[in-house]
Amino acid sequence: MRLILKRRFVKESDRGENNKIISRPLFGQDIRSFWFFALAVVLVMSMMSCVVTIAIDAIQTDLAGSADTAMVERMAKMGIQVPQMDPSVILDTMYYKVIVLIPIFLLVVAASNALIAAQVDDGSMAYILSTPTERGAVAFTHMVFMLLVPLVVTGIVCGVKCVLNEQIAGDADVAATVVKFAGMYVLVEAVAAICYLGSCLFNHNSRALTFGGGITVWCFIASLLGVFGSDKLVEMGVGIEQLDIFNQLTLVGLLDITAMETVGSDAVNYDFVWKLGVLAGVAVVAYGVGALRFRKKDLPL
Repeated sequence: MRLILKRRFVKESDRGENNKIISRPLFGQDIRSFWFFALAVVLVMSMMSCVVTIAIDAIQTDLAGSADTAMVERMAKMGIQVPQMDPSVILDTMYYKVIVLIPIFLLVVAASNALIAAQVDDGSMAYILSTPTERGAVAFTHMVFMLLVPLVVTGIVCGVKCVLNEQIAGDADVAATVVKFAGMYVLVEAVAAICYLGSCLFNHNSRALTFGGGITVWCFIASLLGVFGSDKLVEMGVGIEQLDIFNQLTLVGLLDITAMETVGSDAVNYDFVWKLGVLAGVAVVAYGVGALRFRKKDLPL
């Protein structure tokens, strides 16, 4: 395998590929290594989207015809506000902030570590850098891969979700759905950039995986707990206000689904914009520091 990699890179370098900021053979190798994983993630996320959309539609249909809903509406007309338990709200929030993030988080953690730290650890990076391919091209090529693959995955799943909303729920709600998935992509890139940084910092795959994977697992656990501290669930009487602290301790807490849901309505809440700006800033800094570190650090070649 190492000999094949070396021959491929030497052959491409002879054609002048070493002078480019992106290495085409390296990018092609990344695609060949992870296309099946990425396809599996798309399929899993699509199936999750289908199950959640069907469940939400069934819950909302059941609530619409329930006696409790009619009673709440009558009391609301009399000026009495009674919180109503709506499981569809919980499920929708968990879909964007927990459920659908699991497979794509696994993808970025695995890819970020395999593309740099694992190659340094097993010696493959020595063959790549023994050709005229420069470190900067290696770092930037892997960075581009980490930017494009999650974009394609979230884009496809976003399209699937819009179709499911239209066919099952009868309301595509395209604007809000696209904004939610765009926000999800920015969040995924922030996590991917941190994993990329860890892969560039450490020469041992186990340490890089512990760094990036550990932060990712924490984001997931804190997000799961934070969902039950959200304002919506607290208002319905099923949330615990104290758990909201976990939304302040994880990057996922910056994915403001409640504000994004207002997109397309007459009263749009733009609070989600600055939060996505913070996530984008984390991604830019982590990618930049990681690439710079990889170019300058000593490698066991």
